[in-house]
Amino acid sequence: MTGLQNLNGSARRFSSVPVGADPFTLISRGLGRDFDQMIGSIFGDRAVSSRSEDDAQTEAKSFLSPRIDVHEAEDHIELSAELPGVEQDDVDVSVLEGVLTVTGEKKSTRESNDGARVVERSYGHFKRSFRLPETIDADKIAASFKNGVLTLTLPKVVEEKPEPRKITVSG
Repeated sequence: MTGLQNLNGSARRFSSVPVGADPFTLISRGLGRDFDQMIGSIFGDRAVSSRSEDDAQTEAKSFLSPRIDVHEAEDHIELSAELPGVEQDDVDVSVLEGVLTVTGEKKSTRESNDGARVVERSYGHFKRSFRLPETIDADKIAASFKNGVLTLTLPKVVEEKPEPRKITVSG
């Protein structure tokens, strides 16, 4: 097991935000409120914050959560984040107090959505954080970005194996 802990939760959100009075949008807003109420009844009212339809629509437009793959090898962990449409300069990777954070922004290629009939692609800021296990050497983490995929190589700490020391026996 990698030991990486996802600090953003494991729930996945899909957002499809048609512009205008689309009946599917109205249905999904109602279902979203029903789902929020169900989660609130299970985990208590603090689990879900009440929000207006405008807040929910703004959140859906700006909420992105990159898909992550994690593979473990003997000497490192490789974390790959799928970031389609994101430029390398718009991605930031940092480590602070054992927490690896990937942040960035997917920018729209259009100035405005005037005349749009359907807008399903999501734009905005994203952030994913992971608590690193103690076996990772945070000072040697390397990152590369190619074809919309951010790849982080998290090397494991090299364990120094004690070697036996020869002790001379005197007589």
